[in-house]
Amino acid sequence: MLKLPLLAAAALALAGAAQAAGPTPTEIVQRHTAAGGDLDKLMQDYADDAVVFQQGRAIQGKPAIRELYARMFPQRPAGAQAPASSPSSGGGMKVTKVWEEGDVGFMTWEAGPVKATEQFLVHDGKIVLQAIFMSGAPAGPAGG
Repeated sequence: MLKLPLLAAAALALAGAAQAAGPTPTEIVQRHTAAGGDLDKLMQDYADDAVVFQQGRAIQGKPAIRELYARMFPQRPAGAQAPASSPSSGGGMKVTKVWEEGDVGFMTWEAGPVKATEQFLVHDGKIVLQAIFMSGAPAGPAGG
């Protein structure tokens, strides 16, 4: 008779552990793209010591990553529309595929001549490493 309550307790413990792990890599990527350039929403997805690799440089820590996104997505007054060509508006950036393999979420997207693949290593529901690979973009400064 003890087997059934013990099994039920084990099932509840496993369900709690799965919930504690947080969202899947696919859910993180989808939430990340749905943020539409909102810095606060974007930053919720990152671990405090996360690293973003972009254009030959490593940006480490939430403050530095926030600064990167602030340059990419200038904040608009509440209610203001983003220009149609802005990736943050959703009109200029088209996500072509989102998928995951294990702890890694992937996304491909394009915006005009720019095509990109992004990889997101996710641990405990937070991005710990993001790598952005772009082609077709004009060469930009490597420093930062």
